[in-house]
Amino acid sequence: MNAKQLLKDLLPPILLKAARAIALPASQSSRSDRPEWEYVPQGWDAEKSDPAIKGWNVQTVLDAYKARWETFVKTTQGAGPFGLPPEAISPAKDADLPYHNGVMVFGYCLALASRNKSAVSILDWGGGIGHYYQIARALLPDVKIEYHCKDVPLLAEHGGTLFPEARFYPDESCLARRYDLVMAGTSLHYARDWQGTLRGLAGAVGGYLLVTGLPVVHAAPAYVFVQRPYRYNYDTEYLAWCLNRGQFLETARGLGLTLVREFITGHFPPIQGAPEECEYRGFLFRAR
Repeated sequence: MNAKQLLKDLLPPILLKAARAIALPASQSSRSDRPEWEYVPQGWDAEKSDPAIKGWNVQTVLDAYKARWETFVKTTQGAGPFGLPPEAISPAKDADLPYHNGVMVFGYCLALASRNKSAVSILDWGGGIGHYYQIARALLPDVKIEYHCKDVPLLAEHGGTLFPEARFYPDESCLARRYDLVMAGTSLHYARDWQGTLRGLAGAVGGYLLVTGLPVVHAAPAYVFVQRPYRYNYDTEYLAWCLNRGQFLETARGLGLTLVREFITGHFPPIQGAPEECEYRGFLFRAR
């Protein structure tokens, strides 16, 4: 008797149905046995040889966001902490300190950008389906939020249905104007040409630029890693940079950006085989 038949014989129908609902496909289960975070010596060329590296524009990422959206919205209401990241699986167990710290960093920068204003314009680069629009409205309920979000087509399209009053972009046309606050939250390092992306963001800064959730090292040169987020039900893998902090800040200075404040969120993912342990940091700039 195989394992599937044994499970069918032992479990009552309602539990069998639940087991089927949470079971991972065999191909996904085998891939999830590999490290969630791993150094990639060949760099971005790995995209050409590994079909599992599909990036963010995949239906399973959107499905996961949609499934958790109602719970996420509830955590932004009331007086509780902002402790539930969009990828959280169990609201009761996944209160996330680095995510909470990241939201508080955003809140500080948003308050700074909107000081003495009744309205503030935001460009959320890599903002998914609008999570930080929901957060911004909860943090500053008396300030009008003019929200613009750029992300991959699948996420941008759904975000537009959630928030028809906001603007969602699947391309870089959002960079044609300036904003009080430009934010690249846990997104810049997914750009192969991160210098070019940073240049575009710097050109859209009318007040402040927040680059946060950025993995950095202090001594080693920048390197590429892969993340395999199967435990969040994202059936994909994606490459990212871990940037050298000094090189990043030097590039920012060359683009006319002045560092206002640096932040530590407390996220130190274990990247297997990496030349140096990375940490996630945030950087607030003003344009000169």
